[in-house]
Amino acid sequence: IATSFVPLEFNETAYDVDLGPNHEYNSSSVLISYSSLTTPREYIDVSFQDVRQRTVRKRTEVPGYDPSLYESDRVTVLSRDNKTEIPVSMVYRRATMDQHRTTGRAIPTLLTGYGAYGDPEEDEFDSSVLPLLDRGMLYVIAHVRGGGEKGRQWYEEPNGGKYLCKKNTFFDFVDVAQWLVHKRKVTSESVLACEGRSAGGLLISASLNLDPELFKAAVLGVPFTDVLCTMVDSTIPLTTGEWEEWGNPNEAKYFEYMRSYSPMNNVRGDKRYPSILITGGLNDPRVQYWEPAKYAATLRHEQHEGSGDVLLKIDLTSGHFSASDRYKYLKELSFDYAFLLGELGLDPSLQEELKGNGQS
Repeated sequence: IATSFVPLEFNETAYDVDLGPNHEYNSSSVLISYSSLTTPREYIDVSFQDVRQRTVRKRTEVPGYDPSLYESDRVTVLSRDNKTEIPVSMVYRRATMDQHRTTGRAIPTLLTGYGAYGDPEEDEFDSSVLPLLDRGMLYVIAHVRGGGEKGRQWYEEPNGGKYLCKKNTFFDFVDVAQWLVHKRKVTSESVLACEGRSAGGLLISASLNLDPELFKAAVLGVPFTDVLCTMVDSTIPLTTGEWEEWGNPNEAKYFEYMRSYSPMNNVRGDKRYPSILITGGLNDPRVQYWEPAKYAATLRHEQHEGSGDVLLKIDLTSGHFSASDRYKYLKELSFDYAFLLGELGLDPSLQEELKGNGQS
């Protein structure tokens, strides 16, 4: 029987801790799993007698990785309601930030988020981000409402990011982007990109409609962009179950609210949109391939003539979670990164090559 609770403390500000596989009931320690934006996953035994006594049982090896070259931060950004603190995690090479502090030059930045289903975006190590950091980029996670980072209230009504308060998710993301540009002044509109997949693609596309000129480039993977049409059609697989997340647009109150933020219905012709890469999978049962295709067509038809390119890439063998083959997944990820690097000017030669090969 537990007689007291002691919080575990760690040296880093942005990290993820889980319980490990603890199979012994009568034990003097507990095995936890620890990872951060700069620390590959470790399994650590923590003593019940003194939580400061810790033994690392296993470390994930990442060949060629030197953690001393990188640093992470966890900060909060005040939302537009002047009361909600939005958690924000950042990771970068120390040399990149040192150069910014010395010269004041804007850092090319990739801002990501999800904000749905009460799922938190964990601050865990991801080796696939290293190629961006090593090219001088800043990687930022906006822990917007709709996720579970701050408990159920971060997800549920009346002040979370679900049902009739869903727009809080998009407001939070734009507020973080504006903070990076105008208050933290670590980046600028000319080198700020954003990225999201699935419901995260809804986050990105809705945020672009709110402030399209804030971003230089955007990547939307299997994006849920035709919210109103998809949710009103109960013959589409998974639709009725998704009413628990977004609401049922067959009810007037949800219909009007969803129409006010559905990306497909709110593309603005009076603003310049960034260059946008949209990807989809022919075998996707969650976001059918015609949804990203329809969104690309809508952008091309509606947006301002000074906007960036709209690239559509449909994979004829993939589903919702991209390729199951590890090497094909890395190839697809490299395509996304090549688009970002080209648009942000980190490798100008890639931009023209993508324009010629990126449309399907």
